[in-house]
Amino acid sequence: MELPKEIQELNDLLRPRWVSGLWNVDHAERPSDPKTRVKAHLWKWHDIYDSLVQAKEKISVASGSVERRVIRLVNPGIAESEMTSHTILLSFQLIQPGEVAPAHRHTMSAFRFILQGHGAYTNVDGQKMVMKDGDLILTPGGCWHEHAHEGDENMVWIDGLDVPFVQALNQISFDPYKGRLPVSENIDPVTFYGMTRPVGSSTPAAPPLLHYHWRDTYLSLQRLAQSSGNPFDGAALEFVNPATGGPTLPTMSCRVQLLRPNEKTKAHRHTSTSIYHAFRGSGTSVINGEKFHWQKGDTFIVPLWAWHEHANASTSEEAILFSMHDEPILKAFGLYREEGRE
Repeated sequence: MELPKEIQELNDLLRPRWVSGLWNVDHAERPSDPKTRVKAHLWKWHDIYDSLVQAKEKISVASGSVERRVIRLVNPGIAESEMTSHTILLSFQLIQPGEVAPAHRHTMSAFRFILQGHGAYTNVDGQKMVMKDGDLILTPGGCWHEHAHEGDENMVWIDGLDVPFVQALNQISFDPYKGRLPVSENIDPVTFYGMTRPVGSSTPAAPPLLHYHWRDTYLSLQRLAQSSGNPFDGAALEFVNPATGGPTLPTMSCRVQLLRPNEKTKAHRHTSTSIYHAFRGSGTSVINGEKFHWQKGDTFIVPLWAWHEHANASTSEEAILFSMHDEPILKAFGLYREEGRE
């Protein structure tokens, strides 16, 4: 709509002064509900894995060159950013036997959810963590880390980082490490001596929990599945920081949920964005009325404030979804809310 002549003249006066009148704000910029350009989308495992295999033949991992063989999931609603959402970048990484992804550190926080392969490890600030299927490994912002493969088959895992959020705050920084990152051989006194300690020694600060083993997670998930569970998420667990009792990382919450045979959840929505990876089984998720059929290895995104529900397609087998959420950011700023549909 064309503005009255006197307002146009006023705007012309203000513009070279680098100020602007609030009357220029479009009412569409003040919606009654949160809006996002991020679109609901599903990425098929076949396409992701084939992309990794193609990259394996053409991309070599080396210090100072391409340091990570990574395929990023690009959301079609924000394609120009090459990000998965406005707060989270989700990628898939492949490392071959004998390779070392050089050490570096950055302000972004990251996690690794292991999908397949044996013999690789991540070293975070000297803490060596051997990767196994279903394990979750954290790399908090500012920690030195490298990946190395001592096994005999390709390793594939999910990388989740808060790149878009940190980028929006203009806080991205990156430092390469010179040479190999040493592994700490120190004995953890708590592990070695249990609830006793040598006379004259002090209690060291407890190291942060960076490695959540699938063997422990799955046992907890099975126990929870024996109860009624959450009506919106089934039997769902959040990976918590034991030092704070809070979310997995300050900007991201990682979760795993089990849908029992033939289980269908109720619909709900929240102001946080969620990204799901089908770790086991198959099913259907309905996002704002659109059906997304997923199988093992597929990944899909639920944009903020989108109604969504999940259903296990099998009448005899469980389905397991691993997911990541930007809920901690929303809660930190008092912007998180959710509602369910009966």
